[in-house]
Amino acid sequence: MLVGIVMVITAVAAPLMAQDTATHKDSLGHRDSVPSTAPAPAPAPPTPTIEQIRYMAGLRTATRGVAQIRDGLNRVVRTQQSRDSLTRRRAARRLGGLCGTARTFIVSGRPKMQATAYADSLRLLAKQLTLRLDSLNSALPVCEKSAGSDPATVTTTLTSRLKAYDDALLAFRAGVTKPDSTKTVSQQ
Repeated sequence: MLVGIVMVITAVAAPLMAQDTATHKDSLGHRDSVPSTAPAPAPAPPTPTIEQIRYMAGLRTATRGVAQIRDGLNRVVRTQQSRDSLTRRRAARRLGGLCGTARTFIVSGRPKMQATAYADSLRLLAKQLTLRLDSLNSALPVCEKSAGSDPATVTTTLTSRLKAYDDALLAFRAGVTKPDSTKTVSQQ
């Protein structure tokens, strides 16, 4: 046990000592060392407002629900190739249960997602994302009730709505990372 502790300490301390000596050698100012040119840092994105932070927190909660749906769909798709009908039935029932769980996450996160937190074109993307999330949420009660008896129809419906949601989420995240082009210089 003592040997294990010594090995862990040695493994952790070795990179730190290597960094320390490398830094020390560079700081001596040898003629052989070449000064490094670091690229200019990118301008910092503007700090988000309270409403934007709230929107993102709601999106994070709703995304947990979407992950539940994905898990259920993946189980059903994987088991459709199986010859075991019991496994397919269990996966379909699990999908129904996961749809119920997903609905609670989406319902709790969605009220925080107010598109008015953003301006201009990003507001449109935020609104489109919430509409796609609402569309996905409206399919969940049917999924919860009929996934066990008709998993093929439920899977098809959820897959198409999930794709629309993913497209909207991708567009929104791309819009958040770049500055809004409709703002003038004085507004930025």
